[in-house]
Amino acid sequence: MKKFLLVFTWLNCLSIVSVGVLLAQDGGEISTPKSVKIIDGVAIKVNGDPITLFQIKDTEKKFKLERKRAVDKLIAERIKVQEIKRLNIEVDDTRIDREIENIAKHNGLDHDGFLTALMQQGINFTHYRAQLKDQIQTQELLHSVLLSSSSSGSETQMRSYYNKHEEEFSMPKEVEVIRYVSKDPKALQRAISNPMTQVPGVERGEEKIPLETLDPQIAQVFIQGSADTFTPILNAGEGNFVSFYIKDKIGKTLVSFDQAKNFIAQKLAEENQDRVLEEHFEKVRVKAKIDFLRE
Repeated sequence: MKKFLLVFTWLNCLSIVSVGVLLAQDGGEISTPKSVKIIDGVAIKVNGDPITLFQIKDTEKKFKLERKRAVDKLIAERIKVQEIKRLNIEVDDTRIDREIENIAKHNGLDHDGFLTALMQQGINFTHYRAQLKDQIQTQELLHSVLLSSSSSGSETQMRSYYNKHEEEFSMPKEVEVIRYVSKDPKALQRAISNPMTQVPGVERGEEKIPLETLDPQIAQVFIQGSADTFTPILNAGEGNFVSFYIKDKIGKTLVSFDQAKNFIAQKLAEENQDRVLEEHFEKVRVKAKIDFLRE
């Protein structure tokens, strides 16, 4: 039976593991004292938030880590939680419910079927919701860091990118497509694999789409796609999924720099993601008050 992956797993791993390494860099690494005094079970404090000896040992065992790496991981987790709180990143039950619904649909299941599948895999639903909330918050944290970096990027740098990659912003005036829409992504995939076959639950219709009316990021899907090919399956909202068969590209126009600025800023931030995150969490690490309680 297939496993259900949380949609933001790679981000969570980045924040806890990679960022944990980044936070450990302070002229080399965080050094764990040879002897640690335990006061009411507390071994370390990160800006006043405790890490207990039990948590360190549990992390060593659970993730099969050496003591220093277990400590680094726990410190990174504390700082991540503190950053989420500082930036007032909140995820309510409605958001979690919506994400669970999307995950279920991507696995071709309704809500009850999804709960049943989780039970069959021995996954506690309450724990699953808590994990998902944590991963959504982590995604929002990293998104906030990247946006903050991109907003501070110089217009000169963005203009240079625009001039050097003009082909990315040269687009057809409109595209002639066949729209394939379904509430079942599996049915939609079958229709794409067999375009001459009418698949139940998939609606088709021909149309022309003026690209200048689209957000540059969405327009890129059509710009990068070749004629006689399908676009990736996209979430169209309200439980619908869509893919477009590109029949033809008509005319040619250039997206203005002002229209493309947000797209360029985000792209530059993504291309420099590792550096941006390293710089941000290095600053956080330097400011953090980490107390190893010694004898």
